[in-house]
Amino acid sequence: MSESPADTPRRSPPQSADNEDAPREIDLHSVVVRFDGQPDRCTVYPTRECCCTRTDAWLTADADAFIALDAMR
Repeated sequence: MSESPADTPRRSPPQSADNEDAPREIDLHSVVVRFDGQPDRCTVYPTRECCCTRTDAWLTADADAFIALDAMR
């Protein structure tokens, strides 16, 4: 198993403080872990403020489930 470097963080639009339903600004990172004989896995997670901050939300799926951003533009 090996890891590839994290992609450039993606930023979502800012959220209005007055509207909880509006989108929030979140920096996301991703890491692909490569496996021999199994599908590679990609994990997307929000940026932590420091290395001691616990990650409590992430999304992991087979790497081929993700599509390059440029392919969808």
